[in-house]
Amino acid sequence: MKKDNIQEFAKAVDDGVHLKNAPDWSGPQESLELLKLGRALAGQDYSKAHKAAVLAKVQSRTQLKQEAKQMKIKTGWKRPAMVMASLLVAGALSVSFVKPSFAQELVGRVLQSINLGNIIAHEMDAAQIPDFPKEWEGKLFDKDGNVITSDSEKVSEIYNAAGEQIVNFDGDKLITKSEQERLDKEATERIVAVKSRAELDKYAMFKVKLPEYLPEGFAFDRGEFYKSEEGVNGKYVDLFFSSEHEGQDLKMQFRYSDKETAYEISTRMSIETVKINGVDAAMIDNRNLDWEADGVLYGISSHGLDRDEVLKIAESLR
Repeated sequence: MKKDNIQEFAKAVDDGVHLKNAPDWSGPQESLELLKLGRALAGQDYSKAHKAAVLAKVQSRTQLKQEAKQMKIKTGWKRPAMVMASLLVAGALSVSFVKPSFAQELVGRVLQSINLGNIIAHEMDAAQIPDFPKEWEGKLFDKDGNVITSDSEKVSEIYNAAGEQIVNFDGDKLITKSEQERLDKEATERIVAVKSRAELDKYAMFKVKLPEYLPEGFAFDRGEFYKSEEGVNGKYVDLFFSSEHEGQDLKMQFRYSDKETAYEISTRMSIETVKINGVDAAMIDNRNLDWEADGVLYGISSHGLDRDEVLKIAESLR
């Protein structure tokens, strides 16, 4: 990057141009890409990035569901995914740190980002392996008691020195399976389950739309809200659908759209932009969808359904 361009780029960052939806940038294309990337990364919490990457590689699907359930109670549910490992400090992109080698490393980790407003989805390079966190050195073991020294080791379960299975984490603290079960039990006690559309509208801060189309064998089962001492939180609702077919699963979560409920997804699975009733949406791994429309954030998570079925379900929400 030329000296004049560096100065112009630095001024744009100081002015917060990288945080705008459509940066007014007349400089080199490479600089525009960095500004857009800065906006996509702004607001992301990287303090636990390496830890999340390690657990995402070794946890089983069941354990990941437990993690998602706990996250739902604490900050609003987010689909479990590998969180990006990055040296960027959120919201503090500075030209003084953007050296060619660093820029190439950063862009190499993020293959693409889809910005939907209060939802941002990042597709990460599966070939990029983050550093093993120093805080966990000597604390993680496989089922045979061997120390795990690299997150590239292929293990299906991880344990602590006492032989207790590790299924989650909170900061630097590793959470065992028994501890997670206790947390899940406490969370379950705060669930408010409803069966009818009228009850959904009673608690939700927005109109809850149910799909008019469901694949054969599927039916609406229930909606779930979460309550605290202040009462039911109407910003979030989880919708569960039963299926007669083994291996098929369908869940949805809707959120009232604001800064509190905004979220980002980072994944090593493929993502692409699709249209849901004329609105841009992020499709992940051809089976999960996230989009924003009419002040609501929509998320669909499925297993055993093909791409067209998932799109048809989403487009039928009324």
